Amino acid sequence: MDRWKPNKFVKLHQQLGNDWKYFPIIGNAISFLGNNEDLMKVFMNLSVQGFKRTHNAISFWLGNIFFVGIMDADQAIVVLRSTLNKNFMHRFSKYLIGNGLVFAPVDIWHRRRKILAPSFAPRYVSKYVTVFETHAKIVVKQLESKRQPDHPFFNAFVENLKNVAARLCQPWLHVDVLYQLLPVYIRQEHTKKIIHDFVNDLICKTKALIEERDGIEAEVYNPTNKIKVDVKSFLELMIESSKNTDKAYTLEELREETLVLALAGTDTSTVGICFTILLLSQYSDVQERVYKEIQEALSDSEKPLQMEDLFKLKYMKAVINETLRLYPPIPLITRYCKQDLKLPTGIILPEGSNVAISIWGIHHNPQHWGEDVNDFNPDRFMSGQIPNAFMPFSHGPRNCVGYQYAMLSITTTLVTLLRQYRFTPATNFTYDKNNPLRLSFDVMMKHVDGFTVQVESRG
Repeated sequence: MDRWKPNKFVKLHQQLGNDWKYFPIIGNAISFLGNNEDLMKVFMNLSVQGFKRTHNAISFWLGNIFFVGIMDADQAIVVLRSTLNKNFMHRFSKYLIGNGLVFAPVDIWHRRRKILAPSFAPRYVSKYVTVFETHAKIVVKQLESKRQPDHPFFNAFVENLKNVAARLCQPWLHVDVLYQLLPVYIRQEHTKKIIHDFVNDLICKTKALIEERDGIEAEVYNPTNKIKVDVKSFLELMIESSKNTDKAYTLEELREETLVLALAGTDTSTVGICFTILLLSQYSDVQERVYKEIQEALSDSEKPLQMEDLFKLKYMKAVINETLRLYPPIPLITRYCKQDLKLPTGIILPEGSNVAISIWGIHHNPQHWGEDVNDFNPDRFMSGQIPNAFMPFSHGPRNCVGYQYAMLSITTTLVTLLRQYRFTPATNFTYDKNNPLRLSFDVMMKHVDGFTVQVESRG
């Protein structure tokens, strides 16, 4: 161990440790080399190591930066409730998104959460059933014509985040001066401009729409896709909610929160939908049970969805929860300890510790879920009791403010698709314990093979 490392971290590392090779100066960073798929394998290996240790935790070094990896729910809850500070690694995401709610320092987060919270109140979120169904029907039409959406904003967003994820665990790329000499930085600047220009234009159009409406409740025009709906967009709600505060959102702040919504709201929902469809394609009995429940709850296939309809879909919710357990869109979150913190197992995280909380690990910990932890079994959620070890939307004060929005989006989209289509496995692909899904870490957890399934019309 390098002599210049702080003694308080060295002592804890001797107590926890890991199974990876250690090298002077770079620590365990060599174990994090590889592509985005390799990086996800490292996070999974980190969790498996923790399962076997007394404290359900390991420690590791990225250069001179000390981390404690936690994959136990009770310990994670203590950290997430008492430690609100995000660690240094979030600055790489801030390059694109800035001080959006997910990445903001605590003082900025407090102000923005207070402004944003009313926009996610049930009275607003429930109105989005119609919006989600409208867009899901567009997806249905696209599947009929086998068209694939291809938008510069979407492509730039995916590429930028993939490069951010690759940079996170390589300490030699943390130095901005060095990173800016690499070709990937030029690509990051290019994709960042595409993303910011698109969102800035959207904000300007939305502000013009609000001014034109002049406070009169009317049919809302969405400038991005030319679909008319009778509910305000979240961007409109953010603009209007901040008007009555001490300081209205600036263009930069609106862009940051819009990008957070795209990342933490839309992208997580999309990943959740895709993993659910992929699993349903492999488990035909589960898919047919979901479809039967939908038919019993809605009967008429042309009947528009209502909020009360979704409450009836208990098995559908269990399927979604089990999917989010096995494949949480955000597999890892981090925190920074500004003071010593004692965990339930007795270990003390010293001031200055970085904590990596493995949501994937907590969701795959056999101590929480039993020996069938790796099985896809939606019935484990049918009791109505949600275990503390289920935290796909994080936990504590800085949990996902839009988790209800995400669940509503996932449920509505799946109902709309399953009413029209049956999903079956892609040719020559069968998912089981001996042939697990290939996963990659692109900030979100993604399927390497692109969520490929076959689609059959139920008609």
